[in-house]
Amino acid sequence: NSKLASYVLAVDVGRKGCTTEVCVFKVTPQAQGTSLKTLVNLYTWDEEHFEAQAINIKRLYYKYKCRTAVIDANGLGIGLVDFMVKDQIDPETGELLPNFGVENDEEGFYKKFKTADTEIDAMYLVKANAPINTEAHTYVQTQLSSGKIKFLIDENQAKVKLMSTKVGQNMDNDKRAEYLKPFTLTTILREQMLNLVEENEGVNIILKQASRSIKKDKFSAFEYGLYYIKQDEDRKKKRKKRNIADMMFF
Repeated sequence: NSKLASYVLAVDVGRKGCTTEVCVFKVTPQAQGTSLKTLVNLYTWDEEHFEAQAINIKRLYYKYKCRTAVIDANGLGIGLVDFMVKDQIDPETGELLPNFGVENDEEGFYKKFKTADTEIDAMYLVKANAPINTEAHTYVQTQLSSGKIKFLIDENQAKVKLMSTKVGQNMDNDKRAEYLKPFTLTTILREQMLNLVEENEGVNIILKQASRSIKKDKFSAFEYGLYYIKQDEDRKKKRKKRNIADMMFF
């Protein structure tokens, strides 16, 4: 089934004093129930100019041959999207990184940026509000409890594994840190998740940080990605239902 797997990037946007966080999900359809979602990598960037961030995101999109880049487009994110809908030239390779089209551009706001090079529907914009957050929180919980989300192993386990290999023993400290980075970031993500406390506000679920010193930016990127995957699965389910209804009608 991994032939049918696809990749989704999810981005929590930072600027000036806040990092930008990126989660890379591999989504593998299952014969029964919802897909298996594996968090295969995480990236974090310092508060770079939005154009530099756009270049980084587009590079990752092509590296993983992603289906979509999910971007938090509330507040700051909208500034990043302005660069995503423009072409860039990769300063390292000189290659064109084309402008990204928006999949859920209901108002048609981004249509005017479309060119012959546009990477169609390459972005999905999440404009989170209380109901969307509640839907996302609930989905994360059900998927975690049903074992539908897989993480990288803990950084300490990864280190032990690495050091038991010749390759790992021969690495210098920088190389080793670079190799272990996704595992380290996964550990930080888990710490962020454990720090969140659920509160109810009317019909909505709010996740509050127990300790303010622990951020929740990695978790936000993680959750936006899962929210998109849920929307995608719901759409497919509806389509299937419609097809079955059509067939019965005939």
